[in-house]
Amino acid sequence: MAIQLSDVTLEIAEETVGIIPNSLSYTEGLGEQKLRAVSIGGGATEQVYANDLESNFSVVKFEMPTTIENVKLARKWKSSGNANFISMSGTVGGADFTKTIASAALTADYEVPIGTEANISIEMMGKTAS
Repeated sequence: MAIQLSDVTLEIAEETVGIIPNSLSYTEGLGEQKLRAVSIGGGATEQVYANDLESNFSVVKFEMPTTIENVKLARKWKSSGNANFISMSGTVGGADFTKTIASAALTADYEVPIGTEANISIEMMGKTAS
């Protein structure tokens, strides 16, 4: 029986980040592929397949509560440029899960909502996950 991956520790720049449950997601960073049709005459076509190398990066998304400490963390990540290192790890049913993303940057200007249940949405981009 397979067990759903749901409890993962997130570390950014060697600091554990408290996140809203079920808000963490990432992409493997394998990029997108394109298919084009080319005419080979007589009404026939062939496909041309290509890797879009501009899209070869991982994206990590999560939410964290709006606290003074988390606002400071987000500012630190933003000011670090692409020098952030992300690690996600956990154990599910005896199997280990580990993903790392190097050279991660907080590219968007994050929004800081104010309220009793407000969360800061973070999206970082970095090298392909390993």
